[in-house]
Amino acid sequence: MKHPDNQFTIEEVEKLCQLYMDCQLSVLEETELEYVLLQSDFDSPLINETKELMAVSRSFKLKATKPHKSFWSWPLRVAACAVIVLGAFALFQHINLNRDDDNCIVYVAGKRASAEEAHKIAEADVAKMQQFMEVVNEQQAQEKAKVEEFMNHINQSR
Repeated sequence: MKHPDNQFTIEEVEKLCQLYMDCQLSVLEETELEYVLLQSDFDSPLINETKELMAVSRSFKLKATKPHKSFWSWPLRVAACAVIVLGAFALFQHINLNRDDDNCIVYVAGKRASAEEAHKIAEADVAKMQQFMEVVNEQQAQEKAKVEEFMNHINQSR
C-alpha cells in the first residue's frame, strides 16, 4: 500500500475495499486501509459498507479483549452444570422406570408369539446354552487332564 500521506484515488480505495471484502488483505494491510478510510472523505456504497464492516469487526474485537467478570458468573456456571447433571439423571431414571418385561416381540414361523410362548422359547434357549456350556466345561477339563498327564509323563522321564 502507499504511505498514508500520499493521496489515493477513489478507484484505488474501492479496489482495496474489494480486496478487504474478499479477505485478500493481510492484517497489516487491513489496518492501513482502515486508517486511510478514517482519514479520507471518499463516499461510495462499497467504501461505506467496508467502513461499517470494519466498525462491527472492531466492536467484536473490543468485546473479545474485555473479559467480563461478574460475581454471578461462577455460581451460574455451577448451577447450569448441576441442572444438566440432574436432567440427565432424571431422564435415565425415566427410561428405567418405563421398561416393560414384555417389550420384546417374538415371531415364530411368521406368526406373532404370545408373551408366554416367548418366555418359554427364551427359557428353552437358556437351557440349551447351559447344556452347551457344560459340554464345553467337560471338554476343557478333559484337555486339562491330558495336559497334566503329559506334563507328569515328561517330568517322570527326566
